[in-house]
Amino acid sequence: MGLILGMGFGGVILIRPVSLFASDRIEVGYSVPDFKLTSLDGATTSLTDFRERPLILNFWASWCEPCREEMPSLQQVYEGLEGRIFIMGINYAESSSHVLSFTHAIGLTFPVLLDSKGEVAERYRIVGFPTSFFVNSEGKLAADHVGVLTPDMLSTGLEVLGVKP
Repeated sequence: MGLILGMGFGGVILIRPVSLFASDRIEVGYSVPDFKLTSLDGATTSLTDFRERPLILNFWASWCEPCREEMPSLQQVYEGLEGRIFIMGINYAESSSHVLSFTHAIGLTFPVLLDSKGEVAERYRIVGFPTSFFVNSEGKLAADHVGVLTPDMLSTGLEVLGVKP
């Protein structure tokens, strides 16, 4: 399916049409799909490597203004709750050199993985950026959100995961 870029609701950048079929979505309470991607340091990382703690998966792109808007809040949570939760940024279809430059420029220190062909975004049925998944330590979806995560929304997501800010 081709990409459809444009401004969507709530500042979301749409990348493909929203499906009307609920079966296309990953449902709360069900396991999220495993994947293997390359990190910015060249290591291959699997989602199952992060199963012992709750996890926030954040699908983003540097050209997405709403993604840029939420990055400081994600970084703050990562720093404040280090060791109690994982945060993993999954960059959509950008070169490693560009993503590395971007993450250094804005001071991101949480792990960023490269979905260079958009295959993981497709598997997760990403319809717009940013999209975040709150995954419990058993690898099951606890909550998800399409659009900018405000600090209050992030706190609510952490509560759903049983993590107190």
